[in-house]
Amino acid sequence: MIKKLLFTTSIAISAFAFAGMAHGKTAAHNTAPMKGLTEYSVVAKVNGKKVTVKDVNAYMQGMTKDFRIRLQDLPAQHVKDFVKKYVDTEKYYTEAKSITKTPQYKALMKKIAVDLWMAEEYKKIKISDKEVKNFYDKNKVLYFKSTPKLKARHIVVKDEKLAKKIISELKGLKGKALETKFAKLAKKYSIGPSKIDGGELGYFNIETMAKPFSDAALKLNKGEITLNPVQTKYGYHVILLEDKDTNNFVPFNKVKGQIVAYLKNKTLDDKLTQIDKKSNVKILIK
Repeated sequence: MIKKLLFTTSIAISAFAFAGMAHGKTAAHNTAPMKGLTEYSVVAKVNGKKVTVKDVNAYMQGMTKDFRIRLQDLPAQHVKDFVKKYVDTEKYYTEAKSITKTPQYKALMKKIAVDLWMAEEYKKIKISDKEVKNFYDKNKVLYFKSTPKLKARHIVVKDEKLAKKIISELKGLKGKALETKFAKLAKKYSIGPSKIDGGELGYFNIETMAKPFSDAALKLNKGEITLNPVQTKYGYHVILLEDKDTNNFVPFNKVKGQIVAYLKNKTLDDKLTQIDKKSNVKILIK
């Protein structure tokens, strides 16, 4: 199933990006962006220095490592919050500049540089539609197989002896004769709501049924009945399997974006591995 793949992405909007959106409002309050904003719109002045949308965008993209985030795309009511965050940084940086000479700051800047470089490398990676489809086709059975679907009829009764009696009446019948007899007995004996339809359940996902019921139904071949009553909390079931589809797959379009993210991450990881191989590193701590 698809959960087996670690579909992670290097690009994520951090908590910072949405912290300024709180203020008791939800994104649904007003999602329309502010009109008229361009990269060169002046949104503030700090000690006479103009602050443009471009400046704030660079700040937000650096903080989130998401090069897609832009002030002009955000809901209008949040624009001021992000401008203020940038302005605060500009105001306090004058006092904070002395810290840039410390080894802690220099080490941190290396980490930030690496994070931004990795985000930029991820952004540059292009994965073709052909590559994505090839991955899907080659890994279809391994990763994209969905839960089997069954079509069945059942007769549920409270008494196990009655269930065994019903099974004895159905034994030896096949095809249309079995289906007709099964429906007749369902209408006569079943205590379940499907009795009016001759026990017909239609197609169902096995995960939606009680496990003993699903397990027993899965073991049947098309046109077979359970030869022993199947007990669940609802009573004793006699099951007739009408169809079995074990080759269901998650549609390609539903997982295409996840595959792209996976392949981009794999490509980036391969690049990092090559850098690792070229690097002469010795960890001296045992």
